[in-house]
Amino acid sequence: MSLGRASIDELETVARAITWEWVEGAWASIPGTEEVGVLRTCHRVELIVLVRTPEATRRWQELLPGPSAAWTVRIGPEAVHHVYRVSAGLESLAVGEREVREQVRRAAHSVRSRYPRPVLRGVLNSAVEAAETIAPDVPSHRSIAAVAATRLLEEVARPFPRVVVVGAGVVGRQLAEALASYARVTLLYRSAPPSEDFLRATGARAASVSHLSQEIHLSDAVVTAAKSGGRIIGLADLGDPTGPLLLIDLGVPRNVDPQVRADPRIRLLDLEDLRAGVVGGGETDTLERHVADRARASWIELERTLLEPWIDAVWRHGEAIRTTELEIADRFLGSLTPEQRMAVDRMTRRLVAQLLREPTERVRELPPGAEADRLRRFALALYRIDPDGL
Repeated sequence: MSLGRASIDELETVARAITWEWVEGAWASIPGTEEVGVLRTCHRVELIVLVRTPEATRRWQELLPGPSAAWTVRIGPEAVHHVYRVSAGLESLAVGEREVREQVRRAAHSVRSRYPRPVLRGVLNSAVEAAETIAPDVPSHRSIAAVAATRLLEEVARPFPRVVVVGAGVVGRQLAEALASYARVTLLYRSAPPSEDFLRATGARAASVSHLSQEIHLSDAVVTAAKSGGRIIGLADLGDPTGPLLLIDLGVPRNVDPQVRADPRIRLLDLEDLRAGVVGGGETDTLERHVADRARASWIELERTLLEPWIDAVWRHGEAIRTTELEIADRFLGSLTPEQRMAVDRMTRRLVAQLLREPTERVRELPPGAEADRLRRFALALYRIDPDGL
């Protein structure tokens, strides 16, 4: 779910609902789910799941919070391509931004899996690596902070306005840098202030977030970029503004209570407002091609990886048949020496390997697509293999 198909209210509700407790509860109730990850950015919440059957996908869809029409479902190569586009900033509010890579890295790190080496973690990390390789194709100034700074300067008529930035993390510091030549900036921090070198370079000053109300009273504009998980500014914090006040909220969940719009002296812009009119430039066309190529290669590799459990199941089934037949034959073979038993065992192993080796290699060489999937299903039916045993 992301802005564009959902409102900021719907997105905020979903962002609060999809906790790891919710994810793990859903996972436990949906058979056939192998892995699950959660990707969060400033304007999207995504579930990434590795499932065995279409039924498992449908069950996940039924459990999703919020209106079903606000969710987009992507499957197979389309899903991999989407992950690569997100990592490259092509799905971002500020097209081509780089900060999203860290959010994709966090999603990769948090993947829950039934396997020692999670498949989805590999896909997400590969998407980040691809984005870093082709990063020079995208202007480095693109970021959500740059979008907010540009809009702020358009909205505030006063020259060299006084701006309070709530949050001294990556986005907060980028805001201070973007506004350094055009505004007087105060960075409000929660635990540790920005370095003295940074403050000297940008001309910004720093203050504790405990002084929020006092700083707002002296400002022309406030930008919130705090990972608070909730509201940090309400009507009570704004007091009695001495003049027009612009608030820009970059948080999901939102940092500013929407009720502040009740005061006619206050103009509040959130991510939904900023999104309107923001489009990527033509210079992203080359990036789109690179992303599509990398995603296609990743999908081919992923299909081959996911093929191995099916191949392994067929070989294990063949070994089970061999063992059973030897046990049956043992009644008719009479007394064999250890050397003779070893020779029979070796011969039967070779027979099974000769029967399966060439078909296995041919299946591995198949291009990804429906043909490989049909062969997997054929193998399951032929050998009466239970998918839950894979």
